[in-house]
Amino acid sequence: MGSAAVVSKKDGGVGWVVFNRPETKNAFNLAMWESVPRVIAELADESVVRVIFLRGVGGHFGAGADIKELLRYAQDSALAKSYAEKVRHCFSVMAETEKPLVALVEGYALGGGAMVATACDLRVVAKGASVGIPLPKLGLVVEPIGIKRLMDTVGLAWASKFLLTGDIIPEKELIGSGWASLMAEPSQIETVARSLADRIMRNSPVAIQMTKRVIQQWLTPSIHRDPAVLENAFSTCMAGEDFKEGATAFIEKRSPDFST
Repeated sequence: MGSAAVVSKKDGGVGWVVFNRPETKNAFNLAMWESVPRVIAELADESVVRVIFLRGVGGHFGAGADIKELLRYAQDSALAKSYAEKVRHCFSVMAETEKPLVALVEGYALGGGAMVATACDLRVVAKGASVGIPLPKLGLVVEPIGIKRLMDTVGLAWASKFLLTGDIIPEKELIGSGWASLMAEPSQIETVARSLADRIMRNSPVAIQMTKRVIQQWLTPSIHRDPAVLENAFSTCMAGEDFKEGATAFIEKRSPDFST
């Protein structure tokens, strides 16, 4: 895979964003915050890629921020602001990506790692994974876009509990809050994730893209929304070739072919 902090690969319709700092359990440093949005954007531009997986090497998704590096940036307010802007940009690009993002969460997914997983559309969580947001224990607040995404994902009550306690989140709460989309045995996490991706990829690419576009609009403050997207989403799909193929396949009792 090379020595880059974040590497990518393509496997059929799946694009992979792989965190590659196993010596730190994939703790996020500035290079990762800069690389993740770039790699996601590059994969999203590939027509062959239908779903994007995010995963860490070495059995850990991401063990929070690289604290030693963070301390260096903390010595200068301008550097601290620059670092925060990189984090904000990463979350913004993830939110705007119009292809499904799926986190394969195993081992440690703490702090920034947990928030990157939260910024994905779906999370396949390995049983025994340690998920938590312990930033208050370090005297830090989660980047506000990350807090908004967590609130949108699990609701205010759960988000408040996760954020204010900083505790490792029990498995039953990951499931009950909806944070975990699916649970898997550690040895089966990729199999479960691929099955999920296959089900997504059987659907119309246009419909999936439009669905993500509409979700993004609803997650955007109303003052910044584009009403045309919400007004035209259904009719645009209805007038498209994918609907004609999907409806014809339904009538003919066969599987649709959205490849043409």
